[in-house]
Amino acid sequence: MTNVAAAEWLAADCHDGSLTVWVMQGNSVLESATANIDAHRVTDSREAFDAALKSLIAPWQLPRLPVFIAGLPAGGWSNAAPRPVPCDATAPTTTPCTTENFALQVIPPLRQQAPSGLLQGAETRIAGFLSLNKDWDGVICLPGMTSVWAQVSAGEIVSFQTFLTGELAGRLGEAAPADDTALDDTAFDEALSDGLSRPERLAARLSSIRADLTLGEIPPPTAQARLAGTLIGAELAAARPYWLGQTLAVIGAGTEARLYLRALSQQGAPATEADGNRMALAGICAVRRAANGS
Repeated sequence: MTNVAAAEWLAADCHDGSLTVWVMQGNSVLESATANIDAHRVTDSREAFDAALKSLIAPWQLPRLPVFIAGLPAGGWSNAAPRPVPCDATAPTTTPCTTENFALQVIPPLRQQAPSGLLQGAETRIAGFLSLNKDWDGVICLPGMTSVWAQVSAGEIVSFQTFLTGELAGRLGEAAPADDTALDDTAFDEALSDGLSRPERLAARLSSIRADLTLGEIPPPTAQARLAGTLIGAELAAARPYWLGQTLAVIGAGTEARLYLRALSQQGAPATEADGNRMALAGICAVRRAANGS
């Protein structure tokens, strides 16, 4: 184990049912850990969040350190008011919030009026990507329970659109495909093409997939591939103004990111891939530097 006695602060990120914490000395990571959490309970309750973070860092026996955190919801116990879009990707300030064991610096979410949207953590990943890719302009896709397409120019998030694709896939499927699960690529490609060309048939296609799976006419990996392809295809059809003819990046990891990269590539829209956790940490560090005036 790294010597954590030199720790100066903690970086933390709530994302899609997990809590990740990094023990930091300046911009260097001394230790890190991730745990699954009850997202609704932790984000709705100050006490539940405090207990989850305390449990995660307990093995290191750290003193009380400042915690810069991304991904907490707007309002609620953190009192982090959203910043209106368009705005700088990197938040210039944070919202102080105290729990029993921690002094939090909450990175505020982003709010867009039309179309109505809310970013709660994705904005910090975008800030991280831009901090590592200076002068990058284009569109960034962030797959997840809520997928995001964000237009970025001159360091600003100009506009964004969100989709509940990941949440729908989780509710309609047996479970999200594991990273080591070999999906049926042919089934995915066919469903993607159909979803893109006929997005108005989304509900009917989903019903057919459920019927075929129930009757044993397709195995679960094929059903998962068709489900993912149908949903992502419909999303790409709706998000076409964001990705068509643009410089693109996909921030994510595992099977989920791979499917979006495959889908975009098949439309002649290749994208740069960036790891979600790495971008989250880079974004938190960028916000800390801005908040400290450095």
